[in-house]
Amino acid sequence: MKYIIKGLRVGSGYKAGEFAKKVGISREYLRLIENGTAKNPSVELMKKISKELNVSVEKIFFNEN
Repeated sequence: MKYIIKGLRVGSGYKAGEFAKKVGISREYLRLIENGTAKNPSVELMKKISKELNVSVEKIFFNEN
């Protein structure tokens, strides 16, 4: 999860603040999620992030690679 969200977000053309607002979180919390510091985001948040990035929850949050 550490770098995949940021890579997908940037690849989709979202700036951090814009993406955070779209999924309903602060830019700081997005940064914590992207760098792997924030542990256990809610299921609802994982779904919102996945939907915006058009990638499955499993691939983003439960990928072992």
